[in-house]
Amino acid sequence: MCKTQTATLAQARALTRRAAQWLDLIDFRAHAAAETFSPSMSTYHDMLDPAATDAARLAACRGMHRQVCRRVEVERLDGEATHARLRPIDPYGLRWRVTRDGATLETIASLLSAAIEGFQACHEN
Repeated sequence: MCKTQTATLAQARALTRRAAQWLDLIDFRAHAAAETFSPSMSTYHDMLDPAATDAARLAACRGMHRQVCRRVEVERLDGEATHARLRPIDPYGLRWRVTRDGATLETIASLLSAAIEGFQACHEN
């Protein structure tokens, strides 16, 4: 394995860990009736266990990315509705039209996307 591939895998693992830490910190749930992201989930272990395989990490990232992106859309709709109702001063049109949770979830989705890209780049070679 070349140094670049090793570095890419290390970065993908670190991104996975960071995303999982965020999911744990915010008590992420895919929906109101879903279980909280915690040690009771296999995905939690696939993302955080140092002994987990990269294939398990990749699968966990893909699954969590789908769930996080669904929640981002819900939070975006809530944010857009709030923005339309409150009409805050926005002379540059750059205010986020998403909730605080939505902004956090967008960050987590970015971490997961980058991790997925890293794992895929190394598994395709």
